[in-house]
Amino acid sequence: MTSTITKEGELLKVGLKGDLTGGAEAMRFAKLLRDEITTAGGVKSVVINMAAVGFVDSSGLGMLLGAREAAQTVGATLAIEEPNIQFTHLLELTKLSEVLGLKR
Repeated sequence: MTSTITKEGELLKVGLKGDLTGGAEAMRFAKLLRDEITTAGGVKSVVINMAAVGFVDSSGLGMLLGAREAAQTVGATLAIEEPNIQFTHLLELTKLSEVLGLKR
């Protein structure tokens, strides 16, 4: 998985590419994202673009929930945009579409 993180005013934009799964790389990315959200200063909204993400396992879902928690600690919202159809269905079945701010 690769990522890009850019800050535009109060918006933190995160682009993901590849599979969002567990492992050492995923743990490093999860920490980087949490740190970026909590230390960037002035972040009011975090948008994670998943258009280029193929597969998401339970560890990947946990990373997204951790990012949401980090956003909440600084008073920011988090939204997921452009997930693939399988991940969208998973979010809807588990009611996490509301928790993770799924943008359709």
